[in-house]
Amino acid sequence: MTSAKEIKSLTGIRGLAAIYVIIFHWNVEIAGTHLKNTPIYLKQIIGHGYLSVDLFFVLSGFVLCLSSYQLLAKFSLDGYKSFMYKRFARIFPLYICITLLYFGLFNYSLKTLLVNLTLFQGLTRTFNNSIIPPGWSLTDEWIIYFFFPILFYLLLKWKTKRWILILSAVSILLLLSSQRSIGFNWSNYSFLKNVNGFHPIISFTRGPASLLRAVSAYLLGIFAFLMYQKGANAKAFKYFIIPLLVALCFPKTDIIIIVMMPFCIHYLTISNILSRICSSKLVYFLGLISYSLYVNHYLFIKTYAKVARLLGINNSYFSFFYVMIGSLILSTITYYTIEKYGIKLFKKLRERNAEGIPTANLPH
Repeated sequence: MTSAKEIKSLTGIRGLAAIYVIIFHWNVEIAGTHLKNTPIYLKQIIGHGYLSVDLFFVLSGFVLCLSSYQLLAKFSLDGYKSFMYKRFARIFPLYICITLLYFGLFNYSLKTLLVNLTLFQGLTRTFNNSIIPPGWSLTDEWIIYFFFPILFYLLLKWKTKRWILILSAVSILLLLSSQRSIGFNWSNYSFLKNVNGFHPIISFTRGPASLLRAVSAYLLGIFAFLMYQKGANAKAFKYFIIPLLVALCFPKTDIIIIVMMPFCIHYLTISNILSRICSSKLVYFLGLISYSLYVNHYLFIKTYAKVARLLGINNSYFSFFYVMIGSLILSTITYYTIEKYGIKLFKKLRERNAEGIPTANLPH
């Protein structure tokens, strides 16, 4: 049974975004040499797959506002603690398990593991290596959670100025496209230092630029929620769908695509053909396992070379199905055995503690 506050189409679009980012990473890490004859527009579409992460951030901003509205509308320390506890229970069980699996399979130092288990890797240049390659975005999200309740509470009082949010987000994106330094971009600087002038490619994965990227998307998510809360005419936002899809076919359109995301998300909150597709059983299920898909899929990318050599098969079809099917199967398993179980366990722990029952008395 789904939560009364859940908008199933937004869960579904998260699933499609997870598949999109898997295709992007598969292409970058494995299939690039096999797809030389791919039409240029298709290459551009696949090449924009990293923007799925920005969509995740925008969706998180919207959904957290929706699901935590009653909890955060009247700010209190108890409400803040409850919010952070729920976020911890949502992220860490799967993250810790898969991080330990990566540590066992691949060559990482114990120091790197210990830092990664806090999810604060990336706060300094000394410890900015994520054992799980997509872990950088989880770090950014985890940091934002600490400030989100306070920001949301203040913005509710300032909701008549909601357009400030989109202006702030655009300003941040323009800053990211203009400023380049080793202290701002970290891992991307070796590439960006040779780029002259304005460069609207938002692919930063380390350092202050990475965190600002996440902040801008969260502001857009909150902006989308405030439009939704006020009852803005979502039907009118259907005119953003085709321009967004067209923009995916061209290079250097990142900012345009990101800014259109909140309007498209709002459009998915009403009944239309796109929301029905995203709410369908298959797509909705992909949304349910989307976090597992995002965390797990690099396991298959990193092991593909060994599997290909072992089987004597190395082509784009085999690599695609190995990565995609493997990710889907493992993610279905981890969703039911780790994600759902972890959330249930932490909920029971909180309820027991609230009742004053020692956690040592919990059944094993």
